[in-house]
Amino acid sequence: MSDKEPLLATRDIITIAILASLGGALSTFVGYLGNLINLSLGVPFGAGQFMAGLHVFWLVLMRVLVPKTGVGTAGGLLKGVVEMFTGSTHGIVIVIVSLTQGLLIDAAATIGGSPKNNGTLSKLAWWLGAGISASSNVIVFQLFYFAGVPFVYIAVIAILAFCSGVIFSGYFAWETLEFLNDAGVMSYSFITSRSNVQTKSGLVRRNLPAIAFVMFLVLGSTYYVVAVANTFADPYSCDVVGQVDSPYVYHPSSFVGQEVMIEAELIGAYIHIPPENYTGILVSTILLVANAQQDATGLRVIARDGYAAVFDLTSVMNDPRFLLAETEDGLWLIAGDYDGSLWVKMVTRLEVY
Repeated sequence: MSDKEPLLATRDIITIAILASLGGALSTFVGYLGNLINLSLGVPFGAGQFMAGLHVFWLVLMRVLVPKTGVGTAGGLLKGVVEMFTGSTHGIVIVIVSLTQGLLIDAAATIGGSPKNNGTLSKLAWWLGAGISASSNVIVFQLFYFAGVPFVYIAVIAILAFCSGVIFSGYFAWETLEFLNDAGVMSYSFITSRSNVQTKSGLVRRNLPAIAFVMFLVLGSTYYVVAVANTFADPYSCDVVGQVDSPYVYHPSSFVGQEVMIEAELIGAYIHIPPENYTGILVSTILLVANAQQDATGLRVIARDGYAAVFDLTSVMNDPRFLLAETEDGLWLIAGDYDGSLWVKMVTRLEVY
């Protein structure tokens, strides 16, 4: 029997599992934040890359806390699997994205090493590596979903994701680690305490950025799960609300025999799906039951991750190629004659306004 120390101690395995699971489970919340940014700027995608660093934040934490080769890669794989099974609309591709990010964090660790004595060079290597890791999602998505987006636009959002990685998974990850070290929660030789202040107030003031960042993640994700995502709701149902006389919860089973089939082609910024047949219930049929009020003019279709698409209500009520179909992920809006960015997946709410 070998007397060598095991590659990973039980504590290391638990650390990787917890951080990867947290990162994967919270990634839908991060996507929700990205969608809010996109909607506020009136663009279908891209601006939300400002939040890309939050996906890599967890990988940096685990690679620093468990400083062994391959931990970033293994953690990225596990995080991607968790994300795939907790609501990602990208399926197996999200696993490849997360795995790639983990590989790049491992590479950054090899180059940067441990930032002993707050070494500027090693920290810089870690932060730049985190930025490159965060921006890699743009490249991977384009490899799988390339749909003719101009190179300049891809370059811009990749740079945005890189900056996000430097800020959120570089700077704030280290702020968090140093706070934990100062607070005595953990102690590693390569995380040097920045403070000799022993009072609680002094500790809080010195580590305020890290505390605020962690509170934002915890409170924000809690709000998202409770108030936005309808996490425990039936994925094959959605609320029909807003300016209607009879709001209700739509279930496909209540419309048996009213299905229609159309042929449609999805052409979007990230993805292209050749023409194929889709079967579902026309949104006009669904809205007739709720009876939209006379002064209503629009329809907002909202997904579980907060993504929303807006349509003219009159056009929807007269559109024979606008329906909700059942998929393995839940309800999918098939907007046959619209841009692919308006084909909303995992629909949870039809809001008439």
